[in-house]
Amino acid sequence: MAAVSIYVAPEELARRSPWIVEGTVLATASGFDPLTGTLATYVTVEVGTMHRGPAGTDRIVLREAGGRYGTLVHETDAVPVYRPGERVFVFLEPSRDGALRTRDMFFGKFTVEEDPEGRIEWAVRDLEGQGTILGRPVASPERLPIADLLSVVATDPHHAPSLTAARAERGEALPFSVPEEYDRLLWDDIRVVDSEEPFSAKGTDAALSDLQFGSGTTNASPAFAPLSSTNPARWFETDSGGTVIVHIDPTGNPLGNAAAAVGEVQRALAAWNEVPEARVALQAGDTGYDYPGTYRKSPARLYSATNVVLFDDPYEDISDPSGCSGILAIGGYWRSTSIAGTVNGVAFHSAKQLYVIFNDGFECVLSDPDNLAEITTHELGHGIGFGHSNVPDAIMRASAYGGRGPRLGDDDRDAAHCHYPHDVHLISPDGAEVWEAGSVRQITWSTTPESGPDDGTVDLELSSDGGQSWTKISSGEPNDGSFFWHVPDLASENALVRAIRHSRTGESSSPFPEACSSDDSSGPFSITGALPSAGAVPAAEGGLRLVKGSPDGELLFNWGASCSAEASDYAVYEGSLDSLREGVWDHRPASCSTGGALDTTLVAGEGNRFFLVSPLAGSNEGRFGSTSEGSLRPASLAACAPRETAAACE
Repeated sequence: MAAVSIYVAPEELARRSPWIVEGTVLATASGFDPLTGTLATYVTVEVGTMHRGPAGTDRIVLREAGGRYGTLVHETDAVPVYRPGERVFVFLEPSRDGALRTRDMFFGKFTVEEDPEGRIEWAVRDLEGQGTILGRPVASPERLPIADLLSVVATDPHHAPSLTAARAERGEALPFSVPEEYDRLLWDDIRVVDSEEPFSAKGTDAALSDLQFGSGTTNASPAFAPLSSTNPARWFETDSGGTVIVHIDPTGNPLGNAAAAVGEVQRALAAWNEVPEARVALQAGDTGYDYPGTYRKSPARLYSATNVVLFDDPYEDISDPSGCSGILAIGGYWRSTSIAGTVNGVAFHSAKQLYVIFNDGFECVLSDPDNLAEITTHELGHGIGFGHSNVPDAIMRASAYGGRGPRLGDDDRDAAHCHYPHDVHLISPDGAEVWEAGSVRQITWSTTPESGPDDGTVDLELSSDGGQSWTKISSGEPNDGSFFWHVPDLASENALVRAIRHSRTGESSSPFPEACSSDDSSGPFSITGALPSAGAVPAAEGGLRLVKGSPDGELLFNWGASCSAEASDYAVYEGSLDSLREGVWDHRPASCSTGGALDTTLVAGEGNRFFLVSPLAGSNEGRFGSTSEGSLRPASLAACAPRETAAACE
């Protein structure tokens, strides 16, 4: 899960938190509730000092989003990460049912550290890798003396009880130290501090797991990364032409207009769909979906196999904003624990459900349609498996732009490309061919269909040493599956051609390859040495003359010698003029050899006719007159010889 938020200061946390605890984390574990089908992570904290809350409490259990049970994982990175043995200073609040959770998610958790000389204790809040934070101070991590934090807490010591009283007046559950479902939970992914028996997991045989939750999305290199570096996930449905259906519940949207809010979500979906290099296929489902009317629990707690965008925080998953600060939106996905397949050398789990939940009360930001579209695009990016980027123009960078709308940057396109690559298949040359240097050959390839309007481009490259090195044939060619190539004068028996879609920002982020879509010849082909030049029929005055012969229809053709000394013969082709005028070549050999003579006599076919004269050098065919200079002519099915394209007369 990843959040979009507005910075929350410690003073605001102290003002709105009914419980404030300093203590030591004893254990974390994933707990599945068999009664409700919900999954969460439970954090056991030994209380050292209860700065605010009921006296005499020596141990509390927090319930945070995310976790693992059996074959199902809820991936999370925006909630606070608790580690067994860690000393913490935490601001807490009750969830809807009274279970304690960290106030304002990761904003409410500080780690207690001592300086090297042990003279002072620090409260440290590291906001790196915690999603998009608007209005964030420059300093990170934040460090302040514990004494200063305590003075902030003490500024209004009577305010917190009033929060509890107000909650009771509204008939809401009061906070309690252990979630009510705790004794019936089934446990997984248990992590404990090094001690005798700090954690009591009733009825579990679960072993310690190497799965890390909340591992963060900070990317050390300036490029895209998976949301989880240890257990990446993706949607495999799109590989076979399927789509990921995302329902939209517009209730309580910040635009005050259901159709307008749906439109902004659809813009965000389209932004990912229209990456030419990728096979992302997100589709809006029911745009008036009543998710709370269908499911009693939040998609952040219950796996429902239903992808959804929700507004107005209907399950109270997010702390209420204060003014214009707090968590704007959260998003995440559920995945399987098993590896579903390997793409570009990366083993991926299968994503099973994604969600985006917007908080209520944030019209100060979200009432702008472009802001709503931008944040939705960012959160959907997390939902399809992408982490944060340090590239300045990426929509997946860990800070929002404001007013940007759903526009992707090149790094976002590279992320989509490498996670969801198109299959590129080189058709020709595919091995064992013998192509003559100087001839014109057709390189052909195919790619899987693009879901957006742009098919993109490919680069074509040649290796003459079996793939050890590559040189450019052509860059940025339209991805239409065909390219006419003038075979170079480069003799090789170990030649390969490849069609490749390079990353837009340079080399891809490790562990992805430099180019995430490519294919080369299945086997080597040969390129022969340079061919003789047949030249062209000269363009001098009267270069090709036609004289009508006897009444029986004979025509006498006469032309000048080719400018190439290697030309030893000439071929004559005949076609219909009507077809030529329509741009259709239907020529056929009228004479495959004139024996080197510079004239020939033919009887024309019926109707309007045209004729071509081409010089020959052995089996190599030259060009045919000034009007065809520099152009290529599609060969007829019964062409006399391969065409030669060297500019011998230049």
